[in-house]
Amino acid sequence: MFKRFLVVCSGNICRSPLAEVLLKQYLPHVEVRSAGTATEQSELEGFPADSTMVSVANDIGIAIDEHKAHQLTKDDCLWSDIILVMEPEHIVSVAKVSTQARGKTFLLGQWGEGSIADPFLKSLDCYQASATQIRSACQSWSKKL
Repeated sequence: MFKRFLVVCSGNICRSPLAEVLLKQYLPHVEVRSAGTATEQSELEGFPADSTMVSVANDIGIAIDEHKAHQLTKDDCLWSDIILVMEPEHIVSVAKVSTQARGKTFLLGQWGEGSIADPFLKSLDCYQASATQIRSACQSWSKKL
């Protein structure tokens, strides 16, 4: 049984913080963390969640306003039993951090939603669509486990 989930996106300020909280809600018996593949490169380490995603999350009853962005590390990969990413390129990025993580890295949307596009600096509709996909994907994972 999977006990430790790691959710990964690019900056760790939009998609993965929302997925982290949703998975904690749907799977209360597991530990969930999130990280970004480009958090340091984008100089986002320690930044709060994106304000538009905070608002969209609030609209669906989810609070992510306490979140702080975190760069993906090898220790994160070793800690986790399963790593869920938003896009196929994140699978490659995770494997670059830890080659051992490749076998436990999957798309969050693998049960039907597919890739979940980054809404950062896009329209409100993009944020809402992303949140809807993330919620559906997290529900799908909770039903599979």
